[in-house]
Amino acid sequence: MLAELLVPIFLPGIAFLAILLVLKPDHRGRWSAPVGGFVLPLATLVGFGYEGAWPSSFSDWHRLPLILGAAGLLSAGLDWLPSSVRRWFAPLALGALAGGFGAFPDMDIPAQCLLGLSVVVSVKWWMLASAATLGRLVGLGAWASCVALAPMALDGGFTTLMILSASGATITGALVLAPQSLTPSGGGAMLLGVLLPLLAWCGWSYDYAEAPWWQWAGVAGLPVGIIVFFDPLPSVEGQNRRPWLSGMIRAVFVVVLIGWLLQPTVNSLVAPTDDPYGSY
Repeated sequence: MLAELLVPIFLPGIAFLAILLVLKPDHRGRWSAPVGGFVLPLATLVGFGYEGAWPSSFSDWHRLPLILGAAGLLSAGLDWLPSSVRRWFAPLALGALAGGFGAFPDMDIPAQCLLGLSVVVSVKWWMLASAATLGRLVGLGAWASCVALAPMALDGGFTTLMILSASGATITGALVLAPQSLTPSGGGAMLLGVLLPLLAWCGWSYDYAEAPWWQWAGVAGLPVGIIVFFDPLPSVEGQNRRPWLSGMIRAVFVVVLIGWLLQPTVNSLVAPTDDPYGSY
């Protein structure tokens, strides 16, 4: 049972990091998207293999790894476009991909349009964040969001999404160790912009614990708060800003924010129940 969980969780991140470290730093940004888009579907297949239970039919959640794989390939292709075209065409193309194929349970056409719009906004924001040369902070924000999504998926009875979220955490953790993968012109930022909204929307549509929608949205948007509050501000000339104190205050704020967002999930996980949710 332990191997069924740990192998699909850690294998993608280890493979992703190994490939990035082999590549030259100036090539990591271009190849991070197709590699990252490939390893998450690979984690799904490895999980099926360890469970020894291959699906006999297509389920709606299978769209998630397929969309991520397609987004990785599309991001790699968009990376070759001129920057003036890519800055707007890339978010629109990836949003159309996610909204067109992200038909998860209980999602009608307006909901799919909102999914596509959220991906457009997310991709554009990640591209801007990477362009601001925030380095490891960008990967750290995505890592925290994936880590927070994992217990929410577990609480909703969606074990497979928990594994995918944890796999996403290992991949974004690799981006922290290899920050050159998140260049403003690279596909790594585009892939992150697709990954987090997709995980949140898929989890919300399968959530039998009925977590509030704002919790899924808040956790998916968690990197915004982390990057905004940890982005170092230029010091005022002649003033001692005490960077250690400022960093500590910001860290406490982010921890409190994560705790508040996960409070409904923690209460649900620790509360006894006579009718536990099934996992799939």
